[in-house]
Amino acid sequence: MKKFFIFITGLSLLACNSSEKAESKVKYSDLVNDNLKGDIQTIEETPYKADSAGKVGDVDSCCISVLEYDANGNNVKYTSKDSKGTVKNESVYTRHESGLWTGSDDTKEGGKPAGSMKVAVDDKGQYTVAEVHDSTGKLDIYYTGISQNENGQVLTWKQYDKDSVFRQEGEAKFEKNLQVMFTMKDSVSKTKQIFASKYNDKGEATENTNTTITKDSTTTKITKFTYETHDDMGNWTQRTTWDDKGKATAIVKRAYTYRKK
Repeated sequence: MKKFFIFITGLSLLACNSSEKAESKVKYSDLVNDNLKGDIQTIEETPYKADSAGKVGDVDSCCISVLEYDANGNNVKYTSKDSKGTVKNESVYTRHESGLWTGSDDTKEGGKPAGSMKVAVDDKGQYTVAEVHDSTGKLDIYYTGISQNENGQVLTWKQYDKDSVFRQEGEAKFEKNLQVMFTMKDSVSKTKQIFASKYNDKGEATENTNTTITKDSTTTKITKFTYETHDDMGNWTQRTTWDDKGKATAIVKRAYTYRKK
């Protein structure tokens, strides 16, 4: 479900004489939207603890994540595993022929069902209704009022529970392909959360500001990011997370696998 609102968050190649035609229908790419370079097949992220000097410490016990991409640059699978290699969660994503994200089938440790999400796309290539089902296949919540920008990224949505009671709504703002603001409002249109992001000239997030508003208080959390290393393609391979007091709180290393030409 998270992927649907971040991709921000393709069509798999068909065999033989139909492959060229299929590729021509793909308009959207996760790799392009995320400013990643090259024909990436997988991205593996390993989290580390940061020591008192802000240097790489021990591997965090949970969780190493692996993102798999199709030949069109769209994420089709997500796997989360612990430091021993045990799979904790897995999501397999479906795609419209244009590349739009259209759903997720989720499992937890042992391959047990953990829920699913399906998003309908009309004949104009626009999102319509999204449904979230629990691990037993029963409807949990659904979304309407879904709109998207020219990059296929979600701009607005309204959430209802299984009994069609309106719960909340969200609105995102982008500068080109970069999400700079996300606002959530409750069922009576009062703002309850504002999420803002800043980026460097490579399109990498450098600062996130998360403001939570309740009836009694407003709290703001600022998180900053620095990028220490990049690979030969220009994609970052080490990122450090810092709190608002300038203390390093986590370090993530990325390893990329590129398709051979």
